[in-house]
Amino acid sequence: MKRIPWMLMVSALAVAPGCPVPQDQNTRVAERMERDPVSGHGYWLFVPDTYDWARAAPLIVTCHGSPPWDVANHHIREWKKLAEDNGCIVLAPELGGTDGIVGNGPVNAMKDNEDAILSLISMVGYRYNIDMANIMLTGFSGGGFPTYWVGLRNPDIFSVLALRSCDFCEYNLDGWYSPDAAGKQAIKIYWGEFDPAPIKVQSESGQAYLANRSFSVAPEEIIPGIGHERRPEVAMEFFRANWRKPKPSQPALAPARAPARAGGLAPARDTGSGSQ
Repeated sequence: MKRIPWMLMVSALAVAPGCPVPQDQNTRVAERMERDPVSGHGYWLFVPDTYDWARAAPLIVTCHGSPPWDVANHHIREWKKLAEDNGCIVLAPELGGTDGIVGNGPVNAMKDNEDAILSLISMVGYRYNIDMANIMLTGFSGGGFPTYWVGLRNPDIFSVLALRSCDFCEYNLDGWYSPDAAGKQAIKIYWGEFDPAPIKVQSESGQAYLANRSFSVAPEEIIPGIGHERRPEVAMEFFRANWRKPKPSQPALAPARAPARAGGLAPARDTGSGSQ
């Protein structure tokens, strides 16, 4: 990763509060906040009202950037309408080490994020019929750190990686994933024409890094006329273009009687309804 002059970092800080969530919030059911009893991480979950246990649903796991300018709640709100329109479940965990303004994606935080994300996928997969062949990991801004780190380390879990105006740090990533990961995933990196200079430089560095290591990375895309803005619809289009056939081992029907969970609670056939 190229060194970024501190004045450019200050300019990035100045535009960071300008990361609103302009996407449509008019979904038929609400997102909800929950906490993983295993990892202790809070997370936001959205399950569309069209969810049916008999049909496996693709999963989107989305990583937030620098708090307080970008948090998990922003991500569930930017994705929920797209998820409703495309029959996807969305998981937006609360993460650490995602400060893209002065941070660099420290390995200890990325390891914790990996544990949390994998635990949450397991937990959500226990409650819902997840299409395990089609799970996208995506991040915005500082959320690029866990998207690269966790995504490249788990190519058999994440079929698609989408980096949206993301930070990238080669030095905290290199050597932490298997070289065999190359070619197993569809990867896309894009950013805005008027994104801050550090985002442009690091996006280009991430693109070159993956291409030089034989990863299946799509040609870089610069979205004209925008700055550091949320464009999840571009990632959704890429996800749909790379959907795979569901794995045949997945259940076709809900169990007649759900097994008991720890604490004596049985997992309900959740319809996705709930309060925010």
